[in-house]
Amino acid sequence: MGLNDSWRAAIAAGAVNLVVGANLPYLPVWMDKIGGMSGAEIAGAGTLAALIRIVAGPLAAGRAQSHGLRATLATVMAVCLAGYALLFPGLPHAAAFFVCVTIYSAANVAGPLFEAVLVYGTRATRPDYGQGRALASTAFVTANLAGGAILSAHGPDGVLVFLAASAGLASIAPLFTRQGARQVLPKRTVLSTFREGFALYRIPSVFAFVLAAALIQASHGAYYSFSSVIWVSQGISGSGVGALWAIGVTAEIVLLVFSARLPRRLGPVALLWLGGLGAILRWTAAGFALPLFAIALFQPLHAASFALTHLGTMRFLQATLPDERLPLAYAVNGALVFGPILAASSFLAGLGYDALAPGGVETQARIYWLMVLAAAAGLAVAALKRPVPGPA
Repeated sequence: MGLNDSWRAAIAAGAVNLVVGANLPYLPVWMDKIGGMSGAEIAGAGTLAALIRIVAGPLAAGRAQSHGLRATLATVMAVCLAGYALLFPGLPHAAAFFVCVTIYSAANVAGPLFEAVLVYGTRATRPDYGQGRALASTAFVTANLAGGAILSAHGPDGVLVFLAASAGLASIAPLFTRQGARQVLPKRTVLSTFREGFALYRIPSVFAFVLAAALIQASHGAYYSFSSVIWVSQGISGSGVGALWAIGVTAEIVLLVFSARLPRRLGPVALLWLGGLGAILRWTAAGFALPLFAIALFQPLHAASFALTHLGTMRFLQATLPDERLPLAYAVNGALVFGPILAASSFLAGLGYDALAPGGVETQARIYWLMVLAAAAGLAVAALKRPVPGPA
């Protein structure tokens, strides 16, 4: 008996998350330990990729509409595979940097595409979308743990082998899903996406809320770029690094699974405030370069800093905009608002990491206190503008 459409979609999404779940924590370690890149270069790769996403995201959606969703996702993951393969021979420093930018860019574009695969592929049979998304998230956590174990046993080059193998699987799996992009992805030019997207943010309450949320989410810039590098420099093993990432993502998954049971009085603005306060507490503690057990105690705050902020944003947009405008609102929130602000925070974190390098890892960890300022700025916007959810 063959796999149904839902299982094929879930497997494809899981394959993509095997790549993303190892790339996010461990490619920075390879860039630092093997590639010999500075903090500014490590953060700069993510910064450039976030900026490229502004154009690459709409372009990929348009290609999926005209050429097919599964072929587009498979092509994007093949770009990741080619990037990992090119890193093996020991490229010149500048070439390796731009290959890493390309890998990050492809990984950024893959996210919305595999979400579309799940939305379309799980409509008629089980697993449903929620179950498929949970399976994909489980793959992400599995990659966190497997990548950490491989890092301990074989070093950063071993993780590169794992990433290449996972990218190979992710380049094939989407080809076995159903097509369907023409039914789930509206066809828009890049210019029309910009024009319609910015029109949404002329609504004062939407702009204020999304800006506040973007600043809080951008406080993760140092975490995404340098958490694994700092932990390895502290002497934490690869397995320990993988476990720390897994704790944070698992807390996020648990919160999202049970989000429907949150008290009704916790509206979008309350969720935003809880997310921002959680971020401030989390990054304040991280700036002290805590030992392993203490870091583990604070990692569940990822459910606040990321998940509550994300949930609040989705609910605010749902309460404020008509259904037909929501897909575009979600897309432009990632590409036009969240992306550039996260890019700026990541780049500042890289400059701070290099500036604090003479003091060693305990001093470099203070870059997280820059992230406290980003989260606080988000709450300041929310306090000053007081966005209220409701039909615009």
